[in-house]
Amino acid sequence: MNLIRTLLVIVLVIPFFFFVSANEGTSSVAESLPSSMTLSMSEDAYPYQFVDAKGNAAGVMVDLWREWSIVTGTKVTFKPMQWHQSLQALTDEDVDLHIGMAVTEERLRQFSYADKVSSLHSYLYLHKDIANKKSITEIKPFKIGIIEGTSHEADLLAIEPKLTFKYFKTKQALYDAVVAGELYAFAAIQGYYNGIPINFELANNFHISSRLLIKEIDLSPAVKIQNAAWLPAINQGFEQIHTQLVDEIEKRWFGYRRESSGVVIAMQMNVEPFVDIGLDGLPHGLFVDLWRLWSEKTGIAIDFIPSDMNGSIELIKQGHADVHIGYPESDQINTGLNRANHIYSVKSRFFSYEKEIKDISEVDGKRIGLFATSPYIIELRKLVPNAQIRYYDSIDQLIKASRDGDIVGFVASSAYTSHYLLNHKSWSEFYQFNAVDFDTNIYNLTNLEDVELAERIANGFKLISQYEMAKIEQKWLLNKADRTFSTIDKKIYISNKEKQYLASLGAIKLGYLTEWAPMEYQNELGEFSGINKDVVNIITHQLGIDIIPVAYQNWSMLNQDLKMGKIHLVGSMAKNSHREPNLEFTEGYWPSPWAIATTLTQQPLFNLSQYNGKRIAVVKDYNVINILRQQFPGLEIVQVESTKSGLNAVSSGHVDLFIEQVVTLAYALNEGGFPDLKMALVADLTEQKSHIGVYPKLKELVPILNRAIETIDETKQQQLYQDWVAVDLRSEADKYQKWFNIVLFGLLIISVITFVVFLGNKRLKLEISRRKNAEKKIKFIAEHDPVTKLPNRGLLDDRLACAINSHHREQVKFALLFIDLDKFKMVNDQYGHHIGDALLIGIADLLKTVVRKSDTVSRFGGDEFVILLNKIESAQCAAKVADNILNVLSEPIKVGEISLIASASIGIAVYPDDGDDPISLLQFADKKMYTVKKQGGDKHS
Repeated sequence: MNLIRTLLVIVLVIPFFFFVSANEGTSSVAESLPSSMTLSMSEDAYPYQFVDAKGNAAGVMVDLWREWSIVTGTKVTFKPMQWHQSLQALTDEDVDLHIGMAVTEERLRQFSYADKVSSLHSYLYLHKDIANKKSITEIKPFKIGIIEGTSHEADLLAIEPKLTFKYFKTKQALYDAVVAGELYAFAAIQGYYNGIPINFELANNFHISSRLLIKEIDLSPAVKIQNAAWLPAINQGFEQIHTQLVDEIEKRWFGYRRESSGVVIAMQMNVEPFVDIGLDGLPHGLFVDLWRLWSEKTGIAIDFIPSDMNGSIELIKQGHADVHIGYPESDQINTGLNRANHIYSVKSRFFSYEKEIKDISEVDGKRIGLFATSPYIIELRKLVPNAQIRYYDSIDQLIKASRDGDIVGFVASSAYTSHYLLNHKSWSEFYQFNAVDFDTNIYNLTNLEDVELAERIANGFKLISQYEMAKIEQKWLLNKADRTFSTIDKKIYISNKEKQYLASLGAIKLGYLTEWAPMEYQNELGEFSGINKDVVNIITHQLGIDIIPVAYQNWSMLNQDLKMGKIHLVGSMAKNSHREPNLEFTEGYWPSPWAIATTLTQQPLFNLSQYNGKRIAVVKDYNVINILRQQFPGLEIVQVESTKSGLNAVSSGHVDLFIEQVVTLAYALNEGGFPDLKMALVADLTEQKSHIGVYPKLKELVPILNRAIETIDETKQQQLYQDWVAVDLRSEADKYQKWFNIVLFGLLIISVITFVVFLGNKRLKLEISRRKNAEKKIKFIAEHDPVTKLPNRGLLDDRLACAINSHHREQVKFALLFIDLDKFKMVNDQYGHHIGDALLIGIADLLKTVVRKSDTVSRFGGDEFVILLNKIESAQCAAKVADNILNVLSEPIKVGEISLIASASIGIAVYPDDGDDPISLLQFADKKMYTVKKQGGDKHS
């Protein structure tokens, strides 16, 4: 019995002894610390240590130290400051410790470190222009931006000692320099973009995918060496923080589970085209692609957990997933979760069974089906207040109820329903009413406590442009009416560096053919017109550049001048291996299938191989000539100058057929003039695309042009096609019958027509005369200054181009006089603009008196005039004309009752001594004029 009592005492007393000893040990370690401590920290190292919008210390390290404070019973006070100042504060003993920094050899001389509390990765972020660099050693030619006092410099020098740096005091100063285009590389921690304003310049030029890992950095608390005795207590305090609590803190700030290194996304299935599991077993759909683009923009990996609608919500509530891929949250459907981001809006429409409705009021008073979760019930009731609403849980139930006659139709997501009906071969049974639609907002949902995660999600989606959203929509939504975004008239993103490059190019010349309608041609007013003109307008609108059209009569000269750089761009070029070494090409922007023209009596054949031994006309230098020679050696190729020449050759019997692009051939035939010809598609030629050929020295321009061309989507192509082409797709027999009927009908009424023509001939001639006069007036207005009636800048450019061609051929000189009136503003200010305009008219009349009829006096703008002097022997001739101008301007000019004295500053440029193109000549003359003006004016140089 005594033995049993003794054993019981031992069993009870020994654990108590160890418990007391353990507590005494903890207490003794904690007693080595001060009762309160001041901690220095960085104010902008998001998400580890920073100052939030309310001015409070925040971040992973801050939250871990707060938990440490509770565990150890030690009060902590945070002192945020710039990074290098936070280190200096510890050096100067203004604080007790630093909450966490990387360990370096230099710092070990001043500080002692506790164990690692957290870790991060540091990266070298590269501009997209040097994204092909695969190692840090390759960055030697570039200065690297770093923040003073960080470990990035030491870590990078350890990898490559020959690197050079540019230093910044704050993170914001560094990023401002990056956005301004001052740096091609900078060092920063992962997630550097969080906590700073969204900036497309930064996001589009420095892609996450092109960063290079510098180092994984351990963050350890630091104290002065003399306070090293505190370290055991610091370490023991962090060890006592529960692992689950650490995970929650990291998830709160990183927005994901660090063990999976990504955001876990809950997704529902069977909601195509928005979200589903594909045949390959992987998630796909519009929402999936949006999230993948989000991942690409933010550099955060993503994983999907599939479930049904209700199950996907439960995954968020139970903490098994971080965010919902996209849910129709509304006042009627409230999950209790946080709406982190409005990702999309889905359009819903009314689908009627077997009978198409013309007005929504037709179903008022009848039974209509809805999903029970529809957020637009109130809107629908306003339109059909007397309708009986029945609720269903699935699309299957809605379709069955429609077929059974329980409802006349239902309202549901247009894209989803259309996709479902097509897949289930039920499309023909239902009609979609497009006049009314209802928007359902789709949100990404997170738990209420994940505030930082919600902010990261929203900021990531802000980096996705509307144009990028539109491209994803086009991939998944077949019906254009279902799309929310459009690439048409959306401005593409142009970086500051690209803007500087475009500005440095000045005006860009585009060569075009004068007779190649509808792709490009010169209209009655001598203007560049056609499909390519519309394409150029889109490009200039997107890029904000000037493109000057230059007319050519034939393709050979156009092609040659592009290679020589006399022009910079040419539209509708075929890209091939023969041309690529000498030219650059954009992506294709217009489909270019081939067709042939033959006589009406020619047997209809659709394969070129069936025309073996025949003569085929082709426009000179077309790329298709080489293809024909290789694939159809039996054809006899006859080269012609233009589309019209080719059609004339067929009509006159000089060739058997003519090959041309479908659009061009259809346009030419529909214009009339060739009633004896017909068109047929060519089945055995690969369809080509029209590209823009680019002068090789402008290679850097190609990717920028491509971004503008990408905005010419199917909708815009269709619009251009409808504007320019009306192709008759009837059979050849129909066409022949129509021609026969027309001839027969014409013979029956020829006498009536003759009589009407006789009576109307005089009036017709009068109308034609009036029209010609009107066209002349319109052309004159377009080409002349409204005040002085002198040629304007546009007509001057044309005459300059002609002068260069003519003088280049004849090897003679010509000159430009750039004239700027001195103190003209004083006239406007003192007497008013009406007097100023009258003075300009008087000066214009005087200028015309000192030049020849073959010369051109033009008003360049404001108080500036430019004179083109043709065929001069030397610069002295131009100087003599300038002297005469100064002399006639020195005489008083009467404007009403006012007598005015005018003077001018004149700059002279001579071709080809001072420039061999219009822009360089104008710039040279302009520069000389400003030199004179700075010297007081009233002379020439």
